[in-house]
Amino acid sequence: MERNIRFQGLHQQFSGRVLAYIRRRVSSDDTAEELVADVFRIAWQKIDDHEEPGIGWLLSIARNVIGNEYRGRKRAQQLQLRLQEVQRLQQQDHNAENELVAAGLQFLREAEREILMLAYWEDLSLAEIGLILKCSESAAGVRLHRARRAFASVLPRAAKNRTGN
Repeated sequence: MERNIRFQGLHQQFSGRVLAYIRRRVSSDDTAEELVADVFRIAWQKIDDHEEPGIGWLLSIARNVIGNEYRGRKRAQQLQLRLQEVQRLQQQDHNAENELVAAGLQFLREAEREILMLAYWEDLSLAEIGLILKCSESAAGVRLHRARRAFASVLPRAAKNRTGN
C-alpha cells in the first residue's frame, strides 16, 4: 500500500515536469506522452530501490528513455534504408526476368503464347482454359505442357539475343 502512495505522490508532483523535459527533446507530443508513460512504468518497477525518489531520479530515467527512443529511431531508419535497397534490387531482378520472359514469348507460335499467358498471366485453371480455347480440360493440359516445353527450349535463345552474344 505504501508503494502505491509513494508512486502516486511522485507522479502527481513531477509528471508535468517530466513531460516538459521530454517535450523539449522529442519532436512529437504523442511520442513525449508515450515516453513519460515509460518513465513512470520504470519508476513503478524500481521505486522500492530508492528511499527518496525525486525529480533528479525521474529525469535520469527520462534521459535514458529518450536515448533508447533515439537509438530505436536510428535502427528503424537503417532498417528502412536496407529494405528499400532490397526492394530496389528485387525490382531490378523482376524487371530483367519479365524482359526475358517477354523475349522468350516472341519466339513461340501464337497458340503457345496464348495458352501460357492464360495459365500464368490470367491464372486460369485448365478447365477455364479449355472453355476459352474450345477444347477439353485434358486437351488444354496437353497443349499447356507442349507450350511449356517449347518455351523452355527457346528461353536460352531469347537470353542470348537479350545480351547480344
